[in-house]
Amino acid sequence: MFDHIMVVKFLDGTTMKGFGSLISPGEVIMEFKDLEEKIHWIELPKVKGAFYVKSFEGTGHKARATQQMFTMSSGQKVRVTFKDGETQEGFVNDVTRLPQASGFYLVPADPITNNIRMWINREAVQNVHHLINQLEEKKII
Repeated sequence: MFDHIMVVKFLDGTTMKGFGSLISPGEVIMEFKDLEEKIHWIELPKVKGAFYVKSFEGTGHKARATQQMFTMSSGQKVRVTFKDGETQEGFVNDVTRLPQASGFYLVPADPITNNIRMWINREAVQNVHHLINQLEEKKII
């Protein structure tokens, strides 16, 4: 149940570190255990994103990628711009589903980031661009 290291960022700017599970489509509440082992029932509409990470410390700098790091070889590359100005690039399974989804998973394009995957609340997103190739992109949201 609490098998993933996570950092949860909220729309109000607060952050929680702890452990949780994968978020399924349509879920509105996530069970989460913080570092003091206290259980929280987090309302997903209040979340900016749930970041599944390799460690709580983060990479802090660009390190050399290793064979053990997870990369996605399939999917569609997108750039997500959050309402707070943060941007993330990565891969999604199907860009055509993003406008209707309440949330979606993004696998980072950068293989040496601390993030393994991110669940993103659609309400926290300003726009999403499908990066078709190096010269062409299409606005999805």
